[in-house]
Amino acid sequence: MEDGYSLLDSTMYAMLVRLGSHKRQIAAGLEELGLRLGQELYLALLWREDGLSQSALAGQAKVSAANVTQVLHGMERQGLVVRRRDDPDARIQRIWLTEAGRALESPVTEIWRAAETAWLSGLTPAQRRAVELLK
Repeated sequence: MEDGYSLLDSTMYAMLVRLGSHKRQIAAGLEELGLRLGQELYLALLWREDGLSQSALAGQAKVSAANVTQVLHGMERQGLVVRRRDDPDARIQRIWLTEAGRALESPVTEIWRAAETAWLSGLTPAQRRAVELLK
């Protein structure tokens, strides 16, 4: 490019490359638990607040309603969640964890904690402080 910008030299590219191996680490750990990458986000939202509506779950996950519907179908087949109509308003479907879904909280959290610890260990203290500001 004329201005000398190259995505290969960009900060974002450098972060994506560094995060790539940790993403693979998370995916491998989740696979051992029978999960696909991305399902843990929905589980984490439900661990925080069980019984979210489908639209609230989509909003908090920052994904489309169609995406959340597709993922929830798979999670229902796996026995991790159940969908039930809301008693006061039958137009609303709420998502509830099953015992199997609740049981994954500790192992999934540990997979993420290990990957984050490994990633942060490769950063300088100043870089860690900068990353903390992203929260």
